[in-house]
Amino acid sequence: MKTPSKILILTAALSASMLAGANAQTLSKYAPQGAMLAVELNDLGGVRKSAASFVKEFERLKLPSVLAEASGSSKAEQKATETQLNDFMTLLDREGFVAVYASAKSTVGYLLAARPASNAEKQIKAMQAAAVKSGVQGSMKIQGFPVYRSSFLNFGYSGGLAYAASDTAILNQFLSSVKGVSKDKTLGNSSSFSEVMNEVGGGNVRLYADLRNLTQIGRAIIDGIDPELPGVKLEPILDAITTIGRFGGAWKISSEGIESTQYLVPEKRGVDKQFAQLMTPKTNASLKAASVVPASAIGFTVQQLDVTGWYNWLSNLVDRTGLNDGGLQPFFKQEFGLDVQKDFLSWMTGEYATANFNLKASSAGSSNPLAALGDGVTYLGVSDENTAKNSIAKMLPKLIETGLNLANQNKGNLNPTKTTMSGVEVTRYPISQGVALVTAIKDGYLMVSNSDAAMLAALSSGARLNDSTTFKAAIARVPQNALSYGYGDTTASLSSTADTIGMLLDLGLSQGFDLKPSTAKTLSSGLKGMLNFTANRAGSAVTWTEGVANGTKTKSFQPVKW
Repeated sequence: MKTPSKILILTAALSASMLAGANAQTLSKYAPQGAMLAVELNDLGGVRKSAASFVKEFERLKLPSVLAEASGSSKAEQKATETQLNDFMTLLDREGFVAVYASAKSTVGYLLAARPASNAEKQIKAMQAAAVKSGVQGSMKIQGFPVYRSSFLNFGYSGGLAYAASDTAILNQFLSSVKGVSKDKTLGNSSSFSEVMNEVGGGNVRLYADLRNLTQIGRAIIDGIDPELPGVKLEPILDAITTIGRFGGAWKISSEGIESTQYLVPEKRGVDKQFAQLMTPKTNASLKAASVVPASAIGFTVQQLDVTGWYNWLSNLVDRTGLNDGGLQPFFKQEFGLDVQKDFLSWMTGEYATANFNLKASSAGSSNPLAALGDGVTYLGVSDENTAKNSIAKMLPKLIETGLNLANQNKGNLNPTKTTMSGVEVTRYPISQGVALVTAIKDGYLMVSNSDAAMLAALSSGARLNDSTTFKAAIARVPQNALSYGYGDTTASLSSTADTIGMLLDLGLSQGFDLKPSTAKTLSSGLKGMLNFTANRAGSAVTWTEGVANGTKTKSFQPVKW
C-alpha cells in the first residue's frame, strides 16, 4: 500500500530532529524513560541566522532545480517539494526531539516531537490538515490532546507542540507528562540520562545512547533463533556491547565556531570488567610524535594505547566466543609462525599517530585524480628498532598473502623491494598492481603508508609539526593530561579538495545523472566555490580526550568566521 505523501512529509520533518540543531532542552523532560537512543535539537532557527552566509552560499547551488532535472520532475512538482522543505524547517524551528525504545521482546518503538516557529501556528495547522486529508484511519483524544491514526503513525498538534509516536502507549506517557499528570518517570529526570547529559552540557544538537538497552534486542533475537550459533557463542560479544554503557554528545554553534563534547560512561557492572577497564584509562600519556612529523602535515592525531591490554582482551574474547580455542596466540603461531608477545608487543611503546599531507604538488601528472586529495602515514612508537624491522619483514608478506588468498585474488609477485628516501631505508610490500604498503623506521617510529609520495613527505627534513605556530595555537586548548589529541588544518584540507572537486564531479555528474552539461558544470563549480568559501572562513580544528572519574570525555573545537 502506498503511504500518503503528506503524512510522510510530517514524519520526515519530525524525524529530522536527528539532523540539525540550543538550549531549551525541555522535550526530554516529558519523554518516557528507558530510551535506547534520544536526539535533541534546539534553536534551529537561530542556527540558520548565525550561519546565514553559509546558508546563502548553499542556496546558490540551486539543488532543488538540479534534483528536479535529474528526476524529471515538473515545475509544479519542484515548487511543491520546495514548499514541503520550507514546512520541514518551520516545524523544527525552536526544538525537535526523537527517542527510540526497545523492549525485552525485541520490539522497537519511537517518539517524535517538535516545537515549530512561534509565528507559524497557521502554517502548522495547514500542514496537519493536509496530512489528515492524505488519509488517516481515525482520530481520538489522548490526555485531552487531538491525535490522528495512520497505518504506521499516531500524530497531532496542539498549543505549539507537534507530536507523533509509533504506538499510543508511548504517546500517552509523553502527553501525560506534558499535561502534568506524571513527570517522575521521564527520560530527562532519570539518573541514567542526567548523569551523562549534564556532563556534555547544552548544544544545538544533543545525542544520548544507552547500549545496555540495545543488547536486549540482540539477546532476544539470539534466543528466538538459537541461544548459540553453530561453533560460535555470541553472548560474550553482547556482554562487551553492554559494557560500552552510555554515551552522550553535544554540538553547539558559538560566535567563535563549532564546539562539541562527548562523554562515554562504561557499564562497570557488566560482566566484561577487562573491557570496562580498558575504556577508562587513568595513566597520563607520553605523546611525542608531533616532534617527528613534518610541519607540512595538514592533519595529525596521536594517542597512547595499552596495546598489551587490548591484545589480551581481544584474545580472550576470541577464546570465549569459540572462534579460536586458546585465543589469538595459537592462531598467529599456526598461521604466521609468530609469537605476538615477543615479535610485536615487546617493541611497541603504545603510541599511535597518523598524519596527512597535501600532496597536490607531488601528485601533479598522476593518473589517479584522487591523489591530489592528500594521503596519510601511520606512526607506531618503537622501543627496539631492529626487532621491529625484523618483525615487520617476517609478518607483512605472510599477512598480505593470507588476505589475498581469502579474497581469491591473483597474488602475482609479492616479493618486497627496498629503496632509499631522504637517506632512510624504505621497504615496499606489493599487494596488487600499483598498490603496496610502504614502511620505514626512523626516530623511534615505524611508519606505514600506501604511497611513496606520502612516505617521502613523512621523511622530509626541516621543521617539525611541534615547531609550527599554527599547530601550537590550535592545541593550546589541549590539557597536559590528555590521553589523545588531534589537529587539522581545515582551510588547507578544504582548499585541496576544492582544487579537484570540479574535475571529479564534471565526470561523475555527466555520467551518473541525467543532467545537461551546463547544469553539471554549474553544480560542480558551485560546490567548488562553496568549499573555498568555507575554507576561507575555517581555521585549524582541534580535538582531545581526557580520562575522567567514570569514563572518558572528548572535546573538539572548529573555529569559523561566520
